[in-house]
Amino acid sequence: MIYDLTKEAIPMVAQLMATIKPEFWDYNGAEEQLNSYGTTGWYISEDGKHIKGWMLVRGLESYSCLELDCFGYNENGKFVTEEQMKPLFKKAEEYALDKGYRIMRLTITSLGISCDGRELDEYWKELKELKAIDRVHYYWLLQYGFKPSGFMPNCYGQNFHGIIMIKNISH
Repeated sequence: MIYDLTKEAIPMVAQLMATIKPEFWDYNGAEEQLNSYGTTGWYISEDGKHIKGWMLVRGLESYSCLELDCFGYNENGKFVTEEQMKPLFKKAEEYALDKGYRIMRLTITSLGISCDGRELDEYWKELKELKAIDRVHYYWLLQYGFKPSGFMPNCYGQNFHGIIMIKNISH
């Protein structure tokens, strides 16, 4: 079942984030991100207490866009962001359509993608030749309708890039 991410649920979600992906979030950092101004979120749980996954989004009204800020799922102690996330992606898409947004956007790291660890060439060429080496998540996003549409070079460190993924949505 999907629940709204309330102030009361934030500590439980922050604990999950810090437990399954400590290299991204410690508890305080996760809690701070979940309390970000202007964000909305949801989580998956069978009983409202044992959280399996979450998604945090932010509306970018001037771009008619819903940005997927952070998300993840606990697959037996492993952090995943593929098929298990589908109910939350659908929830985000419904939310975006209700708000009148026309696109959803997210940024993934270049880790395990063909452009990682090196300086980017011409962006259009990089996008055309982009391939995942060991990223099931990337191919799942493509299957779900997202397309790589740009880069944020070096945003995670030298030659560690952000790949902007966009999905057009409509009624």
